[in-house]
Amino acid sequence: MSAKKASKDVLVIKRYGNRRLYNTETKGYVNYEDLARIVRQGRDIKVVDSKSKEDVTKSVLIQMILEEEKNDQSVLPTDFLFQVLRSRNDSMQDFFRNHLSASFEAYMKTKEQFDNQFRSVLEMAFSAPKTIEKLIPGAEVVREVILGKDDEKEENKDDE
Repeated sequence: MSAKKASKDVLVIKRYGNRRLYNTETKGYVNYEDLARIVRQGRDIKVVDSKSKEDVTKSVLIQMILEEEKNDQSVLPTDFLFQVLRSRNDSMQDFFRNHLSASFEAYMKTKEQFDNQFRSVLEMAFSAPKTIEKLIPGAEVVREVILGKDDEKEENKDDE
């Protein structure tokens, strides 16, 4: 969870002794699937133990990932999990704290930019074919040849 985020943006979830999760915003109980949906929508959550007030967010996030794994929505490759378990040392913790999160965030931003650019190109191609003709030298000639042939076919049908 980003320290930059204002505390009002963070959704507080209370975890009770029976492992039930209570959404303090909606005043109702939620399950791991509900929490995953909230996180995917961009909200940060903070899960606190109802009695001790201890922050248990990390363990709940891990449990959310385990629930997805049980439902055949594989998140982490098995080889990666073996590597994590075999590398329990300070350098691995440093890697996770400082590099993995930043690398994944950079990947997601790049993916979003690519998706937006690709979507823009598709929209442009479908909504303005003449723009493509202006950008690609000779495209109008190809269009005229294709349209000219179509016109000739129509004329031949009419003559028959």
